[in-house]
Amino acid sequence: MKQPVSPDSHPSFSHTITKLLVILGLTLLLMVLWSAPVALAKVQFLKEADRWVYQSQHTLTDTQGNSWDVTVLKPMESDSNGVYLWLTTEADGIYLDAARPLVAKTQSGQKLMAPNLTREYFMGALPDPNVGRYSIETLLPHLKHEQSLQLQLTTQTEPPINLVIPSDTLDEWLNVGTCQYLICEELGALD
Repeated sequence: MKQPVSPDSHPSFSHTITKLLVILGLTLLLMVLWSAPVALAKVQFLKEADRWVYQSQHTLTDTQGNSWDVTVLKPMESDSNGVYLWLTTEADGIYLDAARPLVAKTQSGQKLMAPNLTREYFMGALPDPNVGRYSIETLLPHLKHEQSLQLQLTTQTEPPINLVIPSDTLDEWLNVGTCQYLICEELGALD
């Protein structure tokens, strides 16, 4: 003999639909988050010194244990095609050579050079000797398939300092340098 079904034993149709919509919404949200570019989250768009820039900024440690602020930026002015790398450390006794280029070695064995713009940028008195600015737009095409990059920072007093740039940071540099996944147009009208 069949027993009657109580109304409490089966969820209502609207309750079932609500659960399915919540599950579908969460699934779609996870899919969107999963497919978003990894590097996009750390690329910043900001106004600095009365100009708009895209930048990626990290703190990395060299092979001697010194921390470095590593910033790649691209000014968004229509007449500027440059992509610049700023390196700064608070470590005592490091004197970067402002006259020599940055040497970069890829995992595939390529040796690349980036011009040192520190003297040009500061015209006259140089900043603290632990600051360097380099033009890296010519390096970017070589970095697309690299898992890491080793920078050799030439100094005035000791052997070069090695700083390894990991793949997620390289991806950000490519995003900044190529404006991939970013809006690249002049934004002066927003002021």
